[in-house]
Amino acid sequence: DRARTHRLASAAPAPATAPATASATWTLAARMSGSRKVCYFHDDLLGTYHYGPGHPMKPHRLCMAHNLVLNYDLYRKMDVYKPHVATDDEMQRFHSEDYIDFLRRVTPDNINEFTKQLQKYTVGDDCPVFDGLYDYVRVYTGGSIDGAVKLNNGDYDIAINWSGGLHHAKKSEASGFCYV
Repeated sequence: DRARTHRLASAAPAPATAPATASATWTLAARMSGSRKVCYFHDDLLGTYHYGPGHPMKPHRLCMAHNLVLNYDLYRKMDVYKPHVATDDEMQRFHSEDYIDFLRRVTPDNINEFTKQLQKYTVGDDCPVFDGLYDYVRVYTGGSIDGAVKLNNGDYDIAINWSGGLHHAKKSEASGFCYV
């Protein structure tokens, strides 16, 4: 089974630091030789979330893209990682504490208790509350952080996180199907 043969390692983020001279030299040499070092982040969990009936955002497409990576043996040309789950502190490096707290607490079962916050944080039609919302954003955000760390450290030339395209959210507001 190809899904079991690809390398899936924890991608716990290292502290963001400037690339070491040796690493920067290796990256330059790799670019000059035409080879690119690629890391790829995927968690099957992301494909299990659902924005709701009729919503154009379909997280299961992330798994469909991953299956193409597996079936075309592309995983053999890159290092595959499972993203870490982002912490509140990591997400609050950009997003406001009250917004992250809202995402952590709101659920489809208690949504009526958050009427004012739904408007304040523009959560609703485009960015609905669904089961597991907070866990969903923590996983896709973890992949983006992990990829950025690996690029910034000079470990890789290219980082792929399909869910990393969820980048429209603002400091204290959801936007364009994106929360964090």
